[in-house]
Amino acid sequence: LPPTPPPWKPTWSLGRSTLSMVIHRGGWSSPTHGAEFGIISYDWSNAKAQWAMQQPMDCQERLLQQAQMTKNANPSSHVFVYRNLVKALPWFSSVRKILNDPAYSGFFLRFDSSQPAFHVPACAAENASKCSEFYH
Repeated sequence: LPPTPPPWKPTWSLGRSTLSMVIHRGGWSSPTHGAEFGIISYDWSNAKAQWAMQQPMDCQERLLQQAQMTKNANPSSHVFVYRNLVKALPWFSSVRKILNDPAYSGFFLRFDSSQPAFHVPACAAENASKCSEFYH
């Protein structure tokens, strides 16, 4: 698709026209700091130390809460949650629902234990008992 301009009015105000992609693995990013930017984007690694320990993992729900906190701090900011378009990451509840649905079983790559080790481990670094048969 061709690039398209954002749907909002352009501005030369640095704070309103600057994008920040914040990562704070240990916990919540500061919504007040995020609200200082015109565009703020959060990705899956935000608050990873918290969501990776949950069963089931609740990354998607925490990202939504982070985005809502930032938007509440500055309603005129444009807040996004980055989602990978290539990999089906099982820590997002909406993705996990599809991954676990037998109707979609042939859509996703799985680890093959008969093959040499992969560069991506099947188990989480934070908790070796949390493993997924799906490539992630």
